Amino acid sequence: MTHTVAITGAGGFIGAQAAQRYAAMGWQVRGLDLPGISQPHVHETLTGNITDPDALAQLVNGADLVLHTAAIVAESGDWSAFHQINAAAPALVAIAAKTAGVHSFVHLSSVMVHGFDYPDGSTEDAAFDAADNPYCWSKVMAEHALRGLDDPGIFNVHIIRPGDVYGPGSVPWVVRPIQHMHKRTFLYVDPRSSVINHVYIDNLLEAIDAVVAAGDAVSGQAFIITDGQRTLARDYFGWFAEQVGSQRHIALPGWLAESIVGGLAAALPKKWAQSLDLDRQSIRYLRRRGVFDVSRIRALGWAPRVDLNQGRELTAAWLRDQQLLPVG
Repeated sequence: MTHTVAITGAGGFIGAQAAQRYAAMGWQVRGLDLPGISQPHVHETLTGNITDPDALAQLVNGADLVLHTAAIVAESGDWSAFHQINAAAPALVAIAAKTAGVHSFVHLSSVMVHGFDYPDGSTEDAAFDAADNPYCWSKVMAEHALRGLDDPGIFNVHIIRPGDVYGPGSVPWVVRPIQHMHKRTFLYVDPRSSVINHVYIDNLLEAIDAVVAAGDAVSGQAFIITDGQRTLARDYFGWFAEQVGSQRHIALPGWLAESIVGGLAAALPKKWAQSLDLDRQSIRYLRRRGVFDVSRIRALGWAPRVDLNQGRELTAAWLRDQQLLPVG
């Protein structure tokens, strides 16, 4: 019997990788994304907005699993847009899925529901912190809206909180840093103390498989997914800088970066600031010092199959294919 997975944001980084994985496993893949966005590996392509009831009804009809990946992924921006797409839409997708008789619904949340200043070793039970940041706030609101929609055995709701997802196609943790390294505009912030809570894309997708397979027993629960290791920002980004051949980049303590660089960004013309990715919110993302505890997902038998060395090499091969790294 062929199973059907419906994926929102099927043209995005996580959505496209998930589509490829499910297609390889023999699933029928139905995708929804905005017009003009390619949806590779999708058997049935739908275009529309995740706030459109008709588009959602078409997407979830007959599906066994709905994977909600669509979101605004940015450090800052229009709060009303974050509210519409990140905060409110997940419940709309879930309700459409529940109404259609879908058995399993997976929501891609984020570890950023815990803000920037979470304690080291934080688990899924750590406090929410909207952190006066639109992305953090919207992800918190989405989880609140989804609470209580689960009905174990009938409609399983699984909340996944990924860390910093990297791999071929990752914009925030691969493509943008590489582009800035080429332009010599990359900035290290607290490089000796800030950490990257990385998770390689394949490890994330395998963790989702483990949660869905656990089914009724974990319905309504949240799962933090990272590779579970402490990696300093200087080590994560430094490896890529070596591949670029450009290791001389500015390093600033976080407090100075927020006050000087953030202030400079506010004074620059908007298009200049956007091209440099300079604002206080993006710097806050690079000042995180805590490492999350991943015991809950490990209890399901999951462990990261692709380690950091392997993940970076696989990513570098893709970057060379994209001509973002020198060949040879």
